[in-house]
Amino acid sequence: MNYSPKQGVRSHALPHDPFKSSTVPRPIGWISTVSKDGKDNLAPYSQYQNLTWDPPMVMFAANQSVLG
Repeated sequence: MNYSPKQGVRSHALPHDPFKSSTVPRPIGWISTVSKDGKDNLAPYSQYQNLTWDPPMVMFAANQSVLG
């Protein structure tokens, strides 16, 4: 599915707004990164939340131990 908030609330065929539904109920969010040497990483995160609705922004929190 491709969803663009700029296309309007009803630019999809879903019964609810995908942006709001992305964090309620609390699912696992997948955060992807690419290292400097080009290696892909995909990690599950449960500490994320909608930050603002307009513009739509999502934030996440990553915990780090004292060992890094």
